[in-house]
Amino acid sequence: MRPSQAMFVLDDNGTRCFGPGPCRLLQAVQTTGSLRSAAISMGMAYTKAIRMLKVAERSMGVKLTSRTIGGSGGGGSRLTPEALDLLERYERWSAACRGFGTRSFDECFDGFGAGAAAKDVSDDASRGRIGVVVMASGLASRFGSNKLVAPLAGTPVLERTLRSLPLDLVDPVVVTRWREVQDLCDRLGARSIRHELPLQSDTVRMGLSLDAGWDGCMFVTGDQPLLGERSVRSLVRAFREDPTRVVRLAWQGKAGGPVLFPASCFEGLRGLEGDVGGTGLLKKDSELARRIRLVEAERPEELEDVDTPDELARLERLVRGE
Repeated sequence: MRPSQAMFVLDDNGTRCFGPGPCRLLQAVQTTGSLRSAAISMGMAYTKAIRMLKVAERSMGVKLTSRTIGGSGGGGSRLTPEALDLLERYERWSAACRGFGTRSFDECFDGFGAGAAAKDVSDDASRGRIGVVVMASGLASRFGSNKLVAPLAGTPVLERTLRSLPLDLVDPVVVTRWREVQDLCDRLGARSIRHELPLQSDTVRMGLSLDAGWDGCMFVTGDQPLLGERSVRSLVRAFREDPTRVVRLAWQGKAGGPVLFPASCFEGLRGLEGDVGGTGLLKKDSELARRIRLVEAERPEELEDVDTPDELARLERLVRGE
């Protein structure tokens, strides 16, 4: 058994006004640049898409899309700043609810249906969890200040990265040397560990020190704000299919991060020396590197990190659809 959860927002009359359907529709508008194309991509009638948006707009008192005129396609639709803000809030709320729901389900149904019924438990539910070490200890010398707490469309870079991690599948911990990063994690309710060690390999060891019987551990850079939850789920799914191989996110065959290592690699990761992260193990072990499985991201910008203010400004334009 495993829980299934869908989050809906109700208006003052108790009627659904926003949920998974409108969320996917807005995401499709953002991708296609057209409400009609978004509806077609979802197999939805255009009139239904319009009706769905009008219900949400009327209940929330905000405009969610705006028309664009001209261009090769003759115009289209784009999301308003209020719609982008709504998507961010809804996705954050949904992830938190799913994480809590899964944990409470495990607690409430622990031991139920023991014996023959236990054989019907899904493979994923019967396996250990996957740890995530969020690498947040960099000096950000090229950025000029702490980029992890810098706002991207009004939301700190690190917070956006954390939103991509599905709490029903993974156990994340932010490893940092910075007080302001730890303060941000405290405000978000995210687990963090602070240290004063200088090297990336130190950060790796600090993260793995919290190993709670993980089947694997994923390493994510804290300044990867456009990483998507679907891509993270794809990484976990690929790892579950063959938990002996390292899994990496990629775009058009070019490897990037995050990188998910099986538990059999933990000893080697703990033994890393110098200013290297998990990929340092891949350079040392050619056989392990040869067997890496690449998982394609949904969008190329998911693999991008923030090193300079100019890069942050460019990602800001992407987020705002400019």
